[in-house]
Amino acid sequence: MKSRHLKFPAIALAIATSSCSSYRIDDIDVTHKDPACARECTGTYSSCVSGDGQKSELLRACRDAYAACVKTCSKKP
Repeated sequence: MKSRHLKFPAIALAIATSSCSSYRIDDIDVTHKDPACARECTGTYSSCVSGDGQKSELLRACRDAYAACVKTCSKKP
């Protein structure tokens, strides 16, 4: 019976960990973008994630805004 009780926290931890990883920005490619613009987007993202709000919603919105910002950057000169 003990092993059954241990499964629930492990499942909850796995779900929480996997949901947070979908809000990472390291998978957004900035290698071909103007570095100054990409830095501005990163700064805006940092400010965004330090805001108040429900963390998962905040992270999703900040990641979406970062992706949109990067798309507006021109290619490297």
